[in-house]
Amino acid sequence: MSKSRSPLLIRFLSDFTLGFSDGLTVPFALTAGLSSLGRTDTVIYAGLAELCAGSISMGIGGYLSAKDELPSDQAKDRDGDEEELKGMLRQDAGSDSLDEKNKDAQEVLVRQHLEPLALPGWMVADIMSTIKERQGLYDTARQVQFARSELSAGESSYNNNQLLISPVASGISISLGYIIGGAIPLLPYLFAATVGLGLRWSIAACLVALMSFGAGKSWLLRSGDASSSWMRCLWEGLQMMILGSVAAIASVLCVSLLGGGENEMKG
Repeated sequence: MSKSRSPLLIRFLSDFTLGFSDGLTVPFALTAGLSSLGRTDTVIYAGLAELCAGSISMGIGGYLSAKDELPSDQAKDRDGDEEELKGMLRQDAGSDSLDEKNKDAQEVLVRQHLEPLALPGWMVADIMSTIKERQGLYDTARQVQFARSELSAGESSYNNNQLLISPVASGISISLGYIIGGAIPLLPYLFAATVGLGLRWSIAACLVALMSFGAGKSWLLRSGDASSSWMRCLWEGLQMMILGSVAAIASVLCVSLLGGGENEMKG
């Protein structure tokens, strides 16, 4: 039997994962590269500075991204105009005579329905003339209204299932994930006796964190029977560990190559 998960939980985990994965990769690559200098205090101070700047930057990016997902004022105004036109048609349905205002409303509704086709003005005029002669403007407007109502109902149902979240909450979730993820590769340097030992502890901590977080997230969002849940959680954890390791190794290799090139130039 499948379990339904809260959309807010799913969205939080999605934002948190984005910040957590970046927080593990970027500070780890920075501290690993600076560890070649052999100074623990330099690694810690630089890591803390990057952690603060990165969390703020990621939080602002998440806030702006979530803000773009909110309905725009233009869409709200367009929906209000459509409701006004529909109200005119409903009011007109109970009367036997068509006044100019209702005729204009019906024509506007039909023209709005034709706008996405980007037809030339003369063709739109011919279509409107044909509609008035053959089917009647009122019947056509009612059909357009019905079609839009069906479409709006489908969009409303779709939007209700979307993982909408406050932009502030989204930014905080990403920033929190970055801080927690970035603290993991940095903490070993606070307790290790040497920089080299801190680097080894940092690598081990990052691998365990990636594996545990990937498996834990999959377990929270699991669905289906219990027999396959743990296998899926294990695979998700391995996948996240592999992908995170590839990104971290690439960053460390880049720093190592640049450092080796500088040493050769000095030599």
